[in-house]
Amino acid sequence: MACPKVSIVRDLAEVTQFRNGGGRDLTDVTSRAALADYSGNCDYTSDGVTVNVNVFLIAERGPAMQGNTANYRYFVAVAKPGEEAPTTKTEFDTSVTFDAGKLRSGSREELAPKIPLPKDANGKDWKIFLGFQLTPEQLAFNRAQMKQ
Repeated sequence: MACPKVSIVRDLAEVTQFRNGGGRDLTDVTSRAALADYSGNCDYTSDGVTVNVNVFLIAERGPAMQGNTANYRYFVAVAKPGEEAPTTKTEFDTSVTFDAGKLRSGSREELAPKIPLPKDANGKDWKIFLGFQLTPEQLAFNRAQMKQ
């Protein structure tokens, strides 16, 4: 049986974090991160399907960053067949540590959302969405960047 479709939400695939206090140009960026890719498979059992997903996060240190760690929040949402709105959504916190003198770093997040299904049901029409949990300002920034 086929696995549910996994996708990274375009508007929520990146996050740019700025220092507190107003400025929003390149010198005010503390860090940027992107959900760059994913891989995985699924396991069917008598009570549903577990989708094993590895999400690859790439982060970049900004000129305004203090310290060597950046924190991010992302989500996994599950939508039923024929629906775009998720029925469940789980948020996760993660951090990326930058080695001294390095501008980039990354992490691999291992997720395993479970979709309850009747025995012998196929999960191929279910959808799993991945993205950063953004503030309204971060979402507006992403959308403005996409228009350029």
